[in-house]
Amino acid sequence: MDNENIAKLIEESTDKFNTANLVLSLKDWAARKLPPPDCISGSWLTTTTRAFLWAPTGIGKTMFNMGHGMTIAGGRAFLHWQTPRVARVLYVDGEMSSRLLKQRLADETARLGIQPDTFFALSWEDIPDFQPLNTLEGQAALEAVVNLLRPDYIIFDNVVALVSGDQKDEQGWRETMPWIKSLTKRKIGQMWIHHTGHDETHSYGAKLREFQMDTVISLEAVERPDTDVSFLLTFRKARERTPTNRADFEQVRIALIADTWTYQRAGGAAKLKLSPLGQKYYEVLRKLAGDQPDMIKGAEIPRMHGCPAATIEAWQKACIQHGLTGKNQRADFSRHRLELISKNWAACNETLAWVLP
Repeated sequence: MDNENIAKLIEESTDKFNTANLVLSLKDWAARKLPPPDCISGSWLTTTTRAFLWAPTGIGKTMFNMGHGMTIAGGRAFLHWQTPRVARVLYVDGEMSSRLLKQRLADETARLGIQPDTFFALSWEDIPDFQPLNTLEGQAALEAVVNLLRPDYIIFDNVVALVSGDQKDEQGWRETMPWIKSLTKRKIGQMWIHHTGHDETHSYGAKLREFQMDTVISLEAVERPDTDVSFLLTFRKARERTPTNRADFEQVRIALIADTWTYQRAGGAAKLKLSPLGQKYYEVLRKLAGDQPDMIKGAEIPRMHGCPAATIEAWQKACIQHGLTGKNQRADFSRHRLELISKNWAACNETLAWVLP
């Protein structure tokens, strides 16, 4: 590109920034109104999440993601992740025959006991002249489906089958990334499934794929005599993790036992000593979670991760009634709530708090 064309591009870009107020000060950012995250599975998966999951071949990643997607579409919890609302989910398979895909979907439907109307599956066999997603033709075909279904979440199974080129080369993924970002702008969460190579400690090929993802998950095989589907799930990258939602990002052992998905925490961090006042906050939460009826606004409260839970609102009121807060009640409660979380005595989401074992 010659100097004249470069100067023209700079002038056009300058006009855009001057007229659109694209560069904001800290004050402007603080005043900017943005919607809260639209969570669709626990606190870790939202409608703007770009997630990347890698695992060895044959570990059960397709079954796991199908089951997870169906429960999101059905508005049901999956393992230790609550589902805040019913969402529209699209499963894009680029590898299996349509016959096998139908069987896998039927198996998971029977396993979960649900058949949600907002879960959709697309087989590569059903796309005339199927083209990979790093081409304009492939992206156009998926755009037609997206425009028709308006999904909240898309599961892409898998990178090798859906993005062409040498997987050790970054080019194919670079060609796909602008389209991936366009889905994010439209509030469509994504899960991209990928394989490992001979070395099962990392994903196969270019590391670049993980750089622009919000969440990176690995599945590592765990041998069990009672099942062939057993693995350790680890969040290797978690942009959405905060002190208040860290329980949703815990490392867990997942297994399919007697045709039922099960999980077990891989081992929580050691509890650190609480301050005297923090101990009182903990005792209030423990008593409240154990004594309250399992009802909130007429709906049954699930035990969070198998632990007794209480609403944060009820916990705060009880702490105030017990005289544990000073003049600034909200700030005092928030400070000691974070103490319990940071020292591994309790965990919270947006509405509930629960004691950790």
